[in-house]
Amino acid sequence: MKTKKRLFIRFCFTAVLVIAGSFYAHSQDLTGIWLTKDGISKIQIYKAKDQLYYGKLIWTKDQSEKAKKFHGELILTGLKKEGAIEYQGEAHDPEQDKTYSCTIKIKDANKLDLRGYIGISIIGRTERWIRVSK
Repeated sequence: MKTKKRLFIRFCFTAVLVIAGSFYAHSQDLTGIWLTKDGISKIQIYKAKDQLYYGKLIWTKDQSEKAKKFHGELILTGLKKEGAIEYQGEAHDPEQDKTYSCTIKIKDANKLDLRGYIGISIIGRTERWIRVSK
């Protein structure tokens, strides 16, 4: 009887760990659609065949023809996972046609911080992005 009880407790404990681990792994997922600072635009981040992450502009608040010409353009390129919640790559500003180094840190399932910089990370700017459904 004791053996069955121990086995049942171990099974329950293992099940809880597996379920918790899958929620944690999903919450750290970079892929999806993200609303940039102040709701200016939406970026779709996806994992490519080369196992790196890319992000393309899919919507802008400004619906002028000038803004629409950037739709579909790559904004994030070559993002490589550097830790459990950190990615390194490049961010492109299409309006100024400049590319910056960037670090993305996932805060939780629906928030990330993107830091763009030139040279060293101390000299840069951080934006909080929010995950959206579509």
